[in-house]
Amino acid sequence: MYQPLLANDYRLNLICAPAGFGKSVLLSECARQIPSGTRLLWLDLGGRALSPAGLLERLSGALRVPVPPGEPGEVLATLLERVEQRLWIVLDDYPRQPNAELDECLDRLFDHIPPNLRWFVACRRQPAWNLPRLMLLGELLEVDAQGLALDTDELHQLLLGHGLKLPSELETRVRQQYEGWPALISLLLLKLDPAQLHERLLAGTALLRDYLEREVLNGIAAPLREALQVLAHLPRFPEALGGHLLATLGAAPLDELRSRQLLVADNPDSSGEQLRLWRPLAVALARQHDRAAAIAIHLRAAQWLFEHGRVREAIDQALAADRPELAASYLQGFNHKHLLVEDSVRQFLQWRDELPRALFASSPRLIIMLAWTLVFRGRLDEVDDCLADLAHFLPQADHNRQTQLLAEWQAVQGSLHRQRGLAAAREHALAALAALAPTNWATRMLCLQTLAQHALANQQLELGEELLSEGLRVARLNGSLAYEAMLNLDRIHLLTLRGELVKGLELVELSARQVSAGLLRGPVLGRLRLLRGALLVNLGRLEEARVELRDGLQESGRYDDVYQLFGYFGLAELAAEAGDFAQALQLMQEGERLLHWFKVPEIRYRGMLDLASGSLFLRQGELSAAETVLRGLLERYRQQGLLAPSGFYSLLPRVRHRLALVALRQGRHAEALAALLELRDECLANGQFGLACECRFSLVEAWLLAGRAADAEQELRQGLAEAQRMQLIRPLQALYARQPELLLEHASEEQQQLLLRARQTVSEPGEQLSARELEVLKLIAAGRSNREIAERLFISLHTVKTHAHRINAKLKVERRTQAVAQAKRLGLLDEGKPSAAPDLG
Repeated sequence: MYQPLLANDYRLNLICAPAGFGKSVLLSECARQIPSGTRLLWLDLGGRALSPAGLLERLSGALRVPVPPGEPGEVLATLLERVEQRLWIVLDDYPRQPNAELDECLDRLFDHIPPNLRWFVACRRQPAWNLPRLMLLGELLEVDAQGLALDTDELHQLLLGHGLKLPSELETRVRQQYEGWPALISLLLLKLDPAQLHERLLAGTALLRDYLEREVLNGIAAPLREALQVLAHLPRFPEALGGHLLATLGAAPLDELRSRQLLVADNPDSSGEQLRLWRPLAVALARQHDRAAAIAIHLRAAQWLFEHGRVREAIDQALAADRPELAASYLQGFNHKHLLVEDSVRQFLQWRDELPRALFASSPRLIIMLAWTLVFRGRLDEVDDCLADLAHFLPQADHNRQTQLLAEWQAVQGSLHRQRGLAAAREHALAALAALAPTNWATRMLCLQTLAQHALANQQLELGEELLSEGLRVARLNGSLAYEAMLNLDRIHLLTLRGELVKGLELVELSARQVSAGLLRGPVLGRLRLLRGALLVNLGRLEEARVELRDGLQESGRYDDVYQLFGYFGLAELAAEAGDFAQALQLMQEGERLLHWFKVPEIRYRGMLDLASGSLFLRQGELSAAETVLRGLLERYRQQGLLAPSGFYSLLPRVRHRLALVALRQGRHAEALAALLELRDECLANGQFGLACECRFSLVEAWLLAGRAADAEQELRQGLAEAQRMQLIRPLQALYARQPELLLEHASEEQQQLLLRARQTVSEPGEQLSARELEVLKLIAAGRSNREIAERLFISLHTVKTHAHRINAKLKVERRTQAVAQAKRLGLLDEGKPSAAPDLG
């Protein structure tokens, strides 16, 4: 830590922190590194009161010169200017009580610091010096308590010095609970049996409490001590609340606490900077306060927070005061706009667990908010219980309230049915819209979104666009940036269905900028990043897509958002395209486990998971398995009359496309051709131009296999023109991997650039085969069975099959005979070796 103090010739080096942060140790280390030819004057002031005359006397004595007469400040300046040798002056433990005369004297000295002089000052209270001016002049280095706190590596070394090797989780907890406060952690570890650490973390020790009392709190005036005890009960607080609670304690105690480094600036949120006491100090002080006094503080804080619109923090304070009924009344102020901001969904459900369950069923408003929260989190089965609770409040005495309550019930029911893929969602949403009061704009907007999602799932893209536009109008009229961003998510899905990928990317970036500019922390930004990743995949920008999907997954994970499924599926698809099928499967399983943990019912995600699984089987050449999964998915949706889930509106058409590809690969060419033609025409009719283009490229192969080269060329020309218009790279990549010569022959001069981008993302076959994979391939070419290869290479049968699948993927083939032929064409095998490879699948 001392290196920054020595690396530059700062004229003033100020180290300000409470007791126990190693200020004197740091200065001693600097003194040991003093440059040759430099004189050191070390004055240990002991924190005691000192006048300018006293400082003059101490310095002149250290310099061994008589004290000349005159005003102390002027004499000090003259004295120091006469020193020709390089000089370091250390003032250790600067006076702890405010001393305006001494501060002013030194401030004047710092105005003209001779070039041969450096000051090093350690203090527990920041002096009243003109520090900003010195900083602007580049003459000040200031180190505060947070800069002196032990970081992870320093704590680890300290633990090793005490002969302790702790699990990383416990080591992290030590640092977090004591916030890297060196002296406190050292006292905690004295004569410690590692088995006792957990207990000491919770209870502290008498030695720790005594140290805080004697070294940190001793000498603090009564009003400041009282201020500390008040603030100790707040985990964090806005400065205005701190000032409100301390208003009766005299002049500006917050400023004095800040100057003593006893307040810490917490991470800023969308509401501005928050303050708090150092955590170990707050714990020790809170224990000294009687419960009645603590409850009074929590209640005053709760009232202020609620009056200033900080509902969630007000609820926390009410709970801390053991007033659940007050917390429930504050919950009435929790509304739709909170659901998309910060960690509100998880927080609201946490309150549901902390508060008596009956409180959440005590009013229709709380029941409705809980229902919307559960819908947003995907916990659909629990929404049924909320709707049943709502029925207990029917009928209402007032006709208007009765109508509005029924409309709210219809709105929730409509959204619930939409998430379950039920067609009845439309009826409920329309009924709600007909009855909802104009003032209930948030629920009206959610109904419009339900209707828009229902339309998109039915491939009614124009109707979906109209409904989303109306929802946006409502959101903008009411100044809801968060709901505007949420509706933009569906607009981006709509643009993707139409193949307008560049427009979709522009809307993602515009919406993300608006959310960021509005300081809206919450799940929406993570969702936007995941959608951007999906768009980049379709545009062929795979490395950018991988980064965006990972970042979006991390951002969504902060809020336990179910949209993480998009990230897992997107990364799984990229892994599968790279031939890493094991990684793809693992990512899909991680996504499924996450939704189990979130208590999301299978109806919400099983269709997407089956589509991803079937597509993975198709890539691996396991055609029977792919057909079983995909056909089962299609029949289940048709038999139950289900619609595609939100965010995966092209689910069923894509299942049909994959099934057509299975038929094509299995040699059922006529069946595949008919299915692809039917799907292409449907997509063109309803505006799903992206999937229509994919169908065209699949039809190219189908026409060729049917012996109709002219039709294949015509389909290819149309597909290339559409892909060029939409900048759609993915289907080009797939076709180039299988038919590179055909594409190169028929692409126009303008389309060559698009084709080049597709070629850049498709690795040349065989270039990534590992040494082991080449070994396995040679044995396949020699006609060895899987079992024989396993015995010869001393590996398991499963490992042989995995190598075979990866070889097929990297060579862009589906069967062993094709792999051998492709390997010979690429020169990967010696032509002289036998190549009769039995087709074992």
